[in-house]
Amino acid sequence: MDDEPQDAPQPTRPVAPVFKAPKQVSRPRPPPPQEEELGAEPKLGDFEDVHALSVSEARAVITAVHSARQKKDASQNPLGGDRVHNDSQCGADVYARSITQFMDYLDVFSRYKQSENLHAMSGLLDSHSELSSVEKAMLGSLACDSSDEAKTLIPSLANKISDENLQALLDEMSKLQDRFT
Repeated sequence: MDDEPQDAPQPTRPVAPVFKAPKQVSRPRPPPPQEEELGAEPKLGDFEDVHALSVSEARAVITAVHSARQKKDASQNPLGGDRVHNDSQCGADVYARSITQFMDYLDVFSRYKQSENLHAMSGLLDSHSELSSVEKAMLGSLACDSSDEAKTLIPSLANKISDENLQALLDEMSKLQDRFT
């Protein structure tokens, strides 16, 4: 009996640690995107309360900013002193080419190039308070010939202005267009 081993402690197996996954932290879910469409009731999402520009108005703004930057000393350039003022003198510069191409696009598609005609068109559209800023910008850019064409391209006009009043507005706008400049 003395030969029997006493209750010797059995070697204990180490207990494997339990893996706990870290708490999942993720960025907040973005708000669902708002639908943007120009139907019978324009839905513009983030751009709901922003003033829209026609192509001609955008051309006037971009041309004025570009001219002002060209007149400034390079050290006063908001883009940094080593940047050229977005002109074509630095032909290899991608930004200069982009600005030049953008200005060319605006020159081709702008309907009112003379500032007098642009101001007259803007005043004419502003006299129609029932139209939204987006509708005015689209009328100024699309150069529709008839009220049917305008109401097809801009569906929100259907309940805001009569065909006769819209046609009179389009005729006045057509007289102001710079067709051959």
